[in-house]
Amino acid sequence: MSALPIENMPVALDPAMLGVEVLGRLLEASLDGIVVIDENRRYAYVSPTAAAILGRAADTLLGTDCILSFAERDRGRMARFVESSGSPSVGRHIATIARPDGDEREIEYTVAGFQVAGLPKVGAIFRDVTETRRKEREATTLARIASSLTIDQPMNATLDTLTAGVVLATKAVASAIALIQVDQLRVQMFSICGLPNEFAEAMEEAWPLATQAAAIRAVESHQVQVVHDARSWMMTDDRYSRIHHLLPDMFWDTLVAVPLIYRGRAIGVLTVYYPDPGPHDSEITLLSAMADQAAIAVENARLFAEAQGKAAMEERQRLARELHDSVSQALYGIGLGARTARALVESDPRKAIPAMDYVLQLAEAGLTEMRALIFELRPESLETEGLVAALEKQAASLYARHRITVHATLCDEPAVPLPIKEAVYRIVQEALHNTVKHARATDVELNLECDDREVHFTVVDNGSGFDPRGTFPGHLGLRSMQERAARIGGTLQVTSEPGSGTTVDGRIPVPAR
Repeated sequence: MSALPIENMPVALDPAMLGVEVLGRLLEASLDGIVVIDENRRYAYVSPTAAAILGRAADTLLGTDCILSFAERDRGRMARFVESSGSPSVGRHIATIARPDGDEREIEYTVAGFQVAGLPKVGAIFRDVTETRRKEREATTLARIASSLTIDQPMNATLDTLTAGVVLATKAVASAIALIQVDQLRVQMFSICGLPNEFAEAMEEAWPLATQAAAIRAVESHQVQVVHDARSWMMTDDRYSRIHHLLPDMFWDTLVAVPLIYRGRAIGVLTVYYPDPGPHDSEITLLSAMADQAAIAVENARLFAEAQGKAAMEERQRLARELHDSVSQALYGIGLGARTARALVESDPRKAIPAMDYVLQLAEAGLTEMRALIFELRPESLETEGLVAALEKQAASLYARHRITVHATLCDEPAVPLPIKEAVYRIVQEALHNTVKHARATDVELNLECDDREVHFTVVDNGSGFDPRGTFPGHLGLRSMQERAARIGGTLQVTSEPGSGTTVDGRIPVPAR
């Protein structure tokens, strides 16, 4: 079979060659919905796919106002859009249609204006994107919730993100998270979205009495509970009399209670409020995933609070040891020296002078020690005294306590936010503490440099050194230093080897003003 000459090949297909019948078949077979709207906003043509998406037979749609197909909240916007579509419209748009059975579907559409026999028409091509948009919202919400599950994030903030995400990603109009106390006889509403505070307080009060409530059944059975017409039965239940005046103005009817389970133990409940007919199975699956995230957030917060409590106890014990080893000893020495001086004043006053000098020396050392300890207890002094002054006090304290000489080369006070100053101070403090505890050093070099881009500090000692890759007492301190630097976007490098001392090198970026 020979090929056609190039000059005889058709460049484009003439619409007239296609014929009305062929065009009609293409429209009927289209996987997208196609409608034509006349100058009075009435359907003039509805394809089978369009009728299926709209949830009505095509012959019942013809001649009706197309605006009635949209959800009530979208009708005003769509009326203006249709009336302004006399010329071709560029781009894709999103709207929500309402089917006769109450189901709402999201559609993506394009429109174009044209004329037939001199009368304006609007053609629209659309497809059902409900599931695609739902999955996008779910993925975005779960990502946002996951990003909020940091160990140092307040639990309230995380749970607020979650309850707001439930309303954003589903058809729910409100949600709440309640945490159960150990005896499971009382709860505390920790986060609400879309509900008045008075409603949440009333639910807390009703909890011990409402033994048949969906939330309690969910907690006891570890299963999701769905209750239809929940608002109606609450209106007739005296246990909820405090909120009876609120219920008529609410826009939900179905209640879904999802237990928060952590390691087989119910620690709370996620309650979600829907208009009828309630959630689909896919949304219940999403709610269960969100409840799992909430359970993790609650448990993380509990563990973080417990760790903070232990850290505070360890810090108090350390300060007690410091007071005993330094200030208490200084006070004891001052008392002993003062008694010696007193005894010598009467018998040989000249011999009392060295004893008095000894007392003064101990008093100055004790005062330096007390100032250092007070500063550790009140880090907010960084804001008034500055980072440079704080580091100078640390250097003086190290010599006063342990006779380790610190050669400090410090820049002018850096113009950086207080969190950066505190991070640098705490890291240097921990590095000096490790020097005393592990390195057996006699000299330390402390350097601080800063410019518009970063704060750079180093702590170098002449101690025994160690292998940073190994396990040893104090390794947790090094990790906490690195985590503290990373938390504000910085880096920390520890260089050491046995017999060669240790270098701690930190760089903290300065945020743009």
